[in-house]
Amino acid sequence: MICDARNNISTLSLSELLEYRDAGRLEATMAALLSLILDCFAEKKQQKTVLDAAKSMVDASDTPIVLCDAKDGTIVHCNGAWSATCGYSIVEAFGRTNKELLQGPDTDCDSARELVRELRSTSSSRRVLKNYKKDGTPFWNDLILQHIGDEATSQRGEGLDLAFVRVAPSENGVPYDTREPFRFKK
Repeated sequence: MICDARNNISTLSLSELLEYRDAGRLEATMAALLSLILDCFAEKKQQKTVLDAAKSMVDASDTPIVLCDAKDGTIVHCNGAWSATCGYSIVEAFGRTNKELLQGPDTDCDSARELVRELRSTSSSRRVLKNYKKDGTPFWNDLILQHIGDEATSQRGEGLDLAFVRVAPSENGVPYDTREPFRFKK
């Protein structure tokens, strides 16, 4: 979705989105996703418009993604892929944090805190954490956090953060060259 100068929201074609996916690069795909959301943000739209655009993009991806309030980390939206991966519905997840839902006895809490500190200082971060699904099953989560906005809003904890969940085969994470990070629904 993009916003034009007259505040109209339009949808990019699937082929345009797939071009980013087919590039096979996480950075390019994340940049495409974020640029679409930021088009509305840059036009100084109301937060509701940014949130709606972000929700639409999250829902268009088969990659498990959760959208959080940057101020306190509470979940404001998740897609079906995140629900299927983690076991929580949007109703169960809304207003709670990834920490409450996914961390367990073997989660490296220091690494999780560092992930958030890095997000606030650079607008993005990545760590592999041992997390737990709703049923208690542990999994390695190659977690990528990205702030929607600029570094200043990230540092102030304003706006929205995206969390990309990728189930990894081990604590080494998901190799970038063997798995496409995003798949958009047709």
